[in-house]
Amino acid sequence: MQTVFFRRAARHIADLILLLVPLLVLAGPAGSLAAESQLKPVPSAAPRVALVIGNAAYSRLNPLENPGKDADLIADKLRRLGFEVTLKANRDLKAMGDDVEAFAQAIKQRGPDTVSVFFYAGHGLESDGINYLVPVDADIKRKADIAGRAVSVKRIADRLSSAGNRVNILILDACRDNPFPEGTAAANALLGLAPMGAVYGAFIASATGSGKAAFDGENGHSPYTLALAQAIGTPGEKLEDVFKSVRRQVRLATSEQQIPWESTSIEADFYFVPPAPPPSPAAQLLAAATETDNLALFELLVDRFPGSEEAAQGRSVLAQRQRAETKRAGASTAGEVLARARQVRTPDAFDLVASLFPDSPEAAEARASASRLRETAVLDSAGPTFEGRELISRLQEELTRLACLGGSPSGAFDGQTVGGLRRASLLTDEHYLWHRPTMAALRALRKIDSRDGCVRQKVAASPRCLRINNEDFCQ
Repeated sequence: MQTVFFRRAARHIADLILLLVPLLVLAGPAGSLAAESQLKPVPSAAPRVALVIGNAAYSRLNPLENPGKDADLIADKLRRLGFEVTLKANRDLKAMGDDVEAFAQAIKQRGPDTVSVFFYAGHGLESDGINYLVPVDADIKRKADIAGRAVSVKRIADRLSSAGNRVNILILDACRDNPFPEGTAAANALLGLAPMGAVYGAFIASATGSGKAAFDGENGHSPYTLALAQAIGTPGEKLEDVFKSVRRQVRLATSEQQIPWESTSIEADFYFVPPAPPPSPAAQLLAAATETDNLALFELLVDRFPGSEEAAQGRSVLAQRQRAETKRAGASTAGEVLARARQVRTPDAFDLVASLFPDSPEAAEARASASRLRETAVLDSAGPTFEGRELISRLQEELTRLACLGGSPSGAFDGQTVGGLRRASLLTDEHYLWHRPTMAALRALRKIDSRDGCVRQKVAASPRCLRINNEDFCQ
C-alpha cells in the first residue's frame, strides 16, 4: 500500500512539473513575458553573406603588414559559421565602391532576413566628424583631399541598410598608425574613428576611438582581429555580448591604450553561433526521473510522450527494473523452496528446486545435495561397507574369483592388485578408481559373472601402463 501511495504522489508531482516547465522557459530574468516576446531572434537558417576587405599595399601612404592576414583569418572564421564570403585584397577607390554596391545587391537578392557582415582591415581616419576607410591608391596630401579620395563609412552603412534587411554588421579594424608621411598637410588628420549616429538595421564596430591608433600587431594579426576571431565562435553569445568580450580582450592586450566601441540600431537578437534550444518537456521530465530515480516519473514520461526518444529511454529503464525485480523475487522464492528441501532432505525435494529455478545459485546447491542423497541411498542398499585391509582382502577375493589377480592374495594393496583392478575395469561398464581401494570397485566386481572373467579377456598388443609411486603398472 505504501508503494502505491508514493507512486501516486510522485505522479501528482510530475504533473505539476509539466505545468510549470513552460512557464519557467517563457519567464525571462526580469519576469516580463511581454518584453521578451518583442525580442525576436534572427532565424538560425537566415541567409548569411559577408564582404571582407584587407588593404595593406598602399602606393602613396605608409604600407601595413597585417591587414591581408587579418582579412584571411576573419573570412575563414565567417565561412565556418555559415557565411557566404567574398574576400578582396588591396582595393582602390573605384574597386571599393564597386565591391560595396555588388554586396548590397547580393543582400537584397537574398531577402529581408539576410544577415550581412562587412569587415575592413587597413588604414582609416576621421575628418570633421566623418569616418573614412582609405583605399590603397589614395593620394591624400591635404585634409580637403580626404572626402573625395576615401570611402565614407556612413555611405557604406546607408547603402547596406537600403537593401531592406534587418541586420548589417560593419566591423572596422582601421586607424592603424598614421597613414601620412611626416610633413604633409594631412598628417594632422585625426586618427581613429568617431562614434557614429544610428543607421537603421546597422551595427557598427570600430577597433578604437577617435584620436587613437589601432595597433597593427606584431604576431601576424592585430589585437582586435585576434580577439574578434575568438569571440565570434562562442555558442549562445548575442552580437552585443560578443563585442563586449572583444573590447575587454583588446583593452587588456594593449594595456588600455586601445578601447574599441560599437554603435547599434538593430532590433533583433543575432547569434553568430545560436544557443542550444531549450530542453523539451520530455527531456526535462527524463532528467527529473533520472536524478530522483523515481519509477513513477519514468512511467509518466512513457505515458505523456510515447513517441519521443526520451520515452524510449524510459521504457528501457522500466524494463531493466522489472527484470531486476523479477530476479530478486525469484531469488527469494528459490531460497524458500531450498529451505524446505533442507528440512525434508529427500532427492525429490532438491530436484524441485533445480527444476523451478535452473539458473539460480540455489539450483546448484540442490543438484549437489540430491546427488549426495542418492549416493548414500545406493551405498546403504549395497550391504556392509569395508575399508582398510578388510576392503583390500575383499577386493583380492573378487579378483581371484574373476582370475584377474595374477597371483596369491597378499592382503596388501600391491602392484598385482592394481593390475588386477585395471584388467577387471575392462569387464564392466561401471567406472571406478582402479589405482586405489574403493567400495565402488568392490561393488562393480561383485556384479561381474566369473564366466566373463579375465581368462576370456584378450590383452591388447600395445600395453597400457600407469605410473604409481614411481612404479609402472602395465596391462
